[in-house]
Amino acid sequence: MELSSIILPARMGDALEQWQRLQEAQVYFAPIRHHSPACAYAVLSLIESVKPDHVLIEGPDSFNTLIPALLDQQTRPPVAIMGQTESQDEDDNTPRSAYFPFCEYSPEWQALQAGHQQAAKVRFIDLAWSVQRDDDKHDSASQSLQEERYLAHSQFINRLARKCYCRDHDELWEHLFELRAIEALADWQQLFLDTFVWCALARLDYEPEVLEAEGSARREAYMLAHIQTLKQQQPLARIVVVTGGAHTLALIEGMANALPRQFALTVEQQKRFTMMQKQIEKDSAWLIRYSFDRLDALNGYASGMPSPAYYQKSWESLLQQRQENRQERSGAKLSTQHYHAQTGVAFLASVAQTLREKHFDNPPSYLGVKNAAEQSLQLAALRNHPGPGRYDLLDGLQSAFIKGSLDESQQELWQAIKSCFSGNQLGNIPAGATIPPLVAETYARAASFRFKLHDTLIKTARLDIYRNAQHRQRSRFLHLLAFLDIHFAQRVSGPDLLAGHQLHQLDLLFEEWQYAWTPNVEGELIALSEKGVQLEAIALNTLLTMERQLEAQGHSRSSQNAVSLLIQAALIGLQQRIPSLLTLLDRYIQQDSRLDSLTTCGHKLIHLWRCRAFLDITDLTSIKDRLHQLLLQAFFCLDQLAQGDAQQQEVHFQALLALRELITLLPEMALSHDYQHDFHQQLQRLDGALDRVPLLKGAVDAIRYLDSQIDSTILTVQLDKAFSTGSDAEQAVAYFLGIMRAAPELALRLPLLMDCLNRYLAAWDDQQFIRILPELRFAFSQLTPKQNADLAGYIAEVTTLNRQDLSLQQVDFSSTQMLAALQLDQQLQRSLIAQGLRDWFDTATEVGVPDEPAE
Repeated sequence: MELSSIILPARMGDALEQWQRLQEAQVYFAPIRHHSPACAYAVLSLIESVKPDHVLIEGPDSFNTLIPALLDQQTRPPVAIMGQTESQDEDDNTPRSAYFPFCEYSPEWQALQAGHQQAAKVRFIDLAWSVQRDDDKHDSASQSLQEERYLAHSQFINRLARKCYCRDHDELWEHLFELRAIEALADWQQLFLDTFVWCALARLDYEPEVLEAEGSARREAYMLAHIQTLKQQQPLARIVVVTGGAHTLALIEGMANALPRQFALTVEQQKRFTMMQKQIEKDSAWLIRYSFDRLDALNGYASGMPSPAYYQKSWESLLQQRQENRQERSGAKLSTQHYHAQTGVAFLASVAQTLREKHFDNPPSYLGVKNAAEQSLQLAALRNHPGPGRYDLLDGLQSAFIKGSLDESQQELWQAIKSCFSGNQLGNIPAGATIPPLVAETYARAASFRFKLHDTLIKTARLDIYRNAQHRQRSRFLHLLAFLDIHFAQRVSGPDLLAGHQLHQLDLLFEEWQYAWTPNVEGELIALSEKGVQLEAIALNTLLTMERQLEAQGHSRSSQNAVSLLIQAALIGLQQRIPSLLTLLDRYIQQDSRLDSLTTCGHKLIHLWRCRAFLDITDLTSIKDRLHQLLLQAFFCLDQLAQGDAQQQEVHFQALLALRELITLLPEMALSHDYQHDFHQQLQRLDGALDRVPLLKGAVDAIRYLDSQIDSTILTVQLDKAFSTGSDAEQAVAYFLGIMRAAPELALRLPLLMDCLNRYLAAWDDQQFIRILPELRFAFSQLTPKQNADLAGYIAEVTTLNRQDLSLQQVDFSSTQMLAALQLDQQLQRSLIAQGLRDWFDTATEVGVPDEPAE
């Protein structure tokens, strides 16, 4: 089906007549799809044919100062102009950013380059970014200025795609435009007529109120004022206007209405135009590197063609064919079909080579590549294409390389194939381009640390942080960027001083980071530039702000927050702040009344001690002194163990175990004080006060027994008291759980514990057992598999059961066992119904449980 066969509404018929009249007045419209090689080639042909005096391009006119940098010979796409403006939200001071990307086959890029070569004056004519942006969007902090939602959601295009047997609007676009012969692409009149029909019919799906609400109407009025003003000032000037095709209908109609008055603006138009031009002063704009993966529509880019790397090859093939056709070497001219086939097969070969380098289990063989090429060519012929396009190649690759369905085993290979089509090429900007000093400094430092910055592929850096001083500097640079929320690198492994107290992590000799220099990194650095021009200075100000915020917390001051700030300063290389942060930590330790905060702080001080060489901390006495103060304060706070609700008791339980662990680590620091004696003296003082919190009482008794502070006789008395006749079942199990969680090995070392539990269980009825079963299961989950097996053996001996009967591998059951199990299952089901959990299970009615009576 051809676009020329579509019956057009009267409005578009009128617009086409107006288009012809405007061309007679030497105003040439180029309705484009952003990042389309077909449109880029047609723009190139139009400018070479018309030789315009002016080339006007859709894009914020606040970007015009960057045109010299865009035209610089050192600039190599993909690049982007990043617009930035202040937020209009009083509660959010985050700068709003937007990107205007260029690749080599972008029509706007070719308009700039070809217009410059023809000595035309080139400029952007759209509204300033701060005026045209949409703050109501959830992603408005970073959005595209070239969105094409009209095309993706057009009812007309969706119906046309179905009629042409295409999967979506991208495949339909390629079918109708990108796969045309080079002679058809050079016929810019026909191609732009077709793109106008395509885009205008998509636009007509939207009511005028929608276009007004989302800003298109005022943008078009502003661009129209630019064109009218220029045409009024230079009536004989040849003007080429390159804009997204969705805007062309409104621009043609506006220019046609202004034609009788020689394009003069009305008083109201002039007033609005002047007012909007003043908004340029509020915008900042920077030229930054961009990348193919960011341009890919399949990665979420709102305006792009999919698979930039593939279309770059397609564009290069077009230019090669154009060059050879111009030379016309004695009949050596090749057909478009040959170039499409040649490009497709070469691209397939490069994809296969990349897949082989990734060392997949079944890398593509020569025969597989041959089959993929043959199938792609046959699909192209079936679909009436002059040669294989993107969809033909992908379908051929999937058929030849993917065995079976796209399950998990094949998904990685398919993602790798799509990544080859997407690409990772990173552009370049001129050495003298105006960019914030912070961006230049960070890029230069990253390069000096020998990070690879030439593309956006994720790379791995392995740093020997303890033995190599240069690697420590690289580590601090990466920690510094992470602290400032610059997403250049992510730590994969290595000592983690800020999170938890997993001491085994501190024994790791290497840090491993994954990093990539992406456009987002430059955008984040530009946004950060408002705070300064040097990373360490910004980090220092951020730390000072965090210190002031901690000081303002008053009674809720937390020593663990203060020591985290100290560790953060050391990690990012701000050792000059350590003395003042130690002073701050002193005050926080004295004022901290939370046991969990103090114990966490203590473990982090141990981290500082163990990693003192890595962090270049030489004042070891300061760490010992703070740890001494902290332990005294923690012992004073042990009274908290007897207080609080169930949630607070869990916090206190974890803090108690962490404090005991902390005390066991102190010998390596050669401290002279006997902290273990003080610890148990304070625990002994709590005797009797813990009766109301059996979980904590069980943990304390277990710790005292393990540390030889009480013997088995005293523990036996406590066990008998907890499990005595008439005691509360939940209290008894909570006491048992406290012992098991604090010292699960006691289940084997102290048979008395199992004997008391067994005696107590024998006195329970079924309902009591079912009610307390979850807590019992949790208690025994503390055991290792070997401990479970040993305990099963002991229980078998005590109960005179066969040990095999307790094995998890049992497969034979007697009828008595089956009936008992069925009865127990029914009781469990009734319990679930009573708790309102019946809908969670599909088998409630399959075991003979009666339905609940209707209310």
